[in-house]
Amino acid sequence: MARLHHLLSRALASNHLLRSPPLPFSARPTLPLHSQPPPAPPPHPHGRSPPPFLAAASRHYASSLSRRRRRGMAPPMFPRRRRARLKGPAELSVQIGIEEALPDDPLILSIAETLRTDAGKAMKLAFHNLGNSEYKTRDPCISNVDEYDSVEVSVLLCDDDFIRKLNKGWRDEDRATDVLSMSQHIPGLQIPVLQLGDLVISVDTARRQAEERGHALLDEIRILMVHGLLHLLGFDHELSKEAEEEMEQEEEKILNTLEWIGKGLIRSAYHFSTDMGHSENSDEANRDIEKRSLQESHQPKLTHIVCDIDGTVVDYEGRLHSESIESLREAVSRGVTVIMLTGKTRASTIATFKLLNMEGRGDFISENSAGVFLQGSLVYGEHGQLIYRANLDVDICKEACLYSLKHKIPLVAYCEEQCLTLFEHPSVDLLHTVHHETKVKVMPSVEDLLEYSSIQKLLFLGNTDEDFSVLTRHWSGLTEGKACVIK
Repeated sequence: MARLHHLLSRALASNHLLRSPPLPFSARPTLPLHSQPPPAPPPHPHGRSPPPFLAAASRHYASSLSRRRRRGMAPPMFPRRRRARLKGPAELSVQIGIEEALPDDPLILSIAETLRTDAGKAMKLAFHNLGNSEYKTRDPCISNVDEYDSVEVSVLLCDDDFIRKLNKGWRDEDRATDVLSMSQHIPGLQIPVLQLGDLVISVDTARRQAEERGHALLDEIRILMVHGLLHLLGFDHELSKEAEEEMEQEEEKILNTLEWIGKGLIRSAYHFSTDMGHSENSDEANRDIEKRSLQESHQPKLTHIVCDIDGTVVDYEGRLHSESIESLREAVSRGVTVIMLTGKTRASTIATFKLLNMEGRGDFISENSAGVFLQGSLVYGEHGQLIYRANLDVDICKEACLYSLKHKIPLVAYCEEQCLTLFEHPSVDLLHTVHHETKVKVMPSVEDLLEYSSIQKLLFLGNTDEDFSVLTRHWSGLTEGKACVIK
């Protein structure tokens, strides 16, 4: 996993920076919904690897419960999310969508409304089980949910044609399936919102399976929802027999506790294949067929890469690594979305990759692409929208400026894309000439610098290890939790 707190100062042969600690997550703008399947592959399923990241969760789905969009109409704004309270500090946000191609069926509308409550119940119980059980095979990337201020998940009901196109887009399987799980969680990214991801359920397939297994459509959709939710929480029945048993037991535990009708999806698939056997060996053969089908429905295809470019793509002297660049070129050529993670500004990163003729290519890196910049102080999501900002305390910034003037140690303040300083210095010039930051602007006074804009990061440019040691001792004591000191 890429390191959020990378040693950017080493890239400048200098090297102390102050970064603001995580602040409360700001409200994000709502996004329009679209009826067509997303043009780009969605995030990686099952929570196994970083998605769309982070970033902001993609919301390319059709229409809301209360109002359907018909062709020729402007896309509706994303409805306000209905919040359900969890026990503990987390707030639960469940979003339900209906794809516009589904018929105006009162049963589907009723099921969608029921899922608003059911999804919350299942998540609440699953979170409780995570904190009170030990698992041998579950991916522990999501553990203590109480650490987050809020938890988000979305469920989309669609038809076979929609899920088939979605399945083709990210898994190259041109067929319908019952449920797809697409994680939005990025392990190691310290933000107060846990974006579990998206569940896409085909009502057509669910209806057929409900008839085959002898229960109602709502019961089957509940089973699929629980199965998909467990994938988002790190369970994966494909890993081994033991992993399969653990996930099956967890499915049964949730369904039984909530008194929902039906077996878990894993057990239902096996039991159905056994019931359909017509020869001495057909039971085992059908069981294998159902098992392979279940595995294939969740077989991942790499769609996103989170790339820490500091020291990997660009070295600490500003030189580009040809091998890493070729790997990224190959990934982009295959339709993989690359999410940048760096201690530099977005403008610097765009300028660097413009030299490679990769700027703006397929949203590889541009003002419209997702990325994490300035050691995580600025996070951009889908379409380049700012979804998180952490500003340094003004008093800390003032103290740093006065310290810089008193000890004649160059200081650079990062205000989004603009870099500011109080006096000229050769080390400061390297930020622009070597590392492609915007030209550093010299401010006439401390007051002018502080009034220019909010500051996300401060960078001291020292010359010796002794400078670094002095800076560390001084600022570690002075910040007192108001900022992170990184060498």
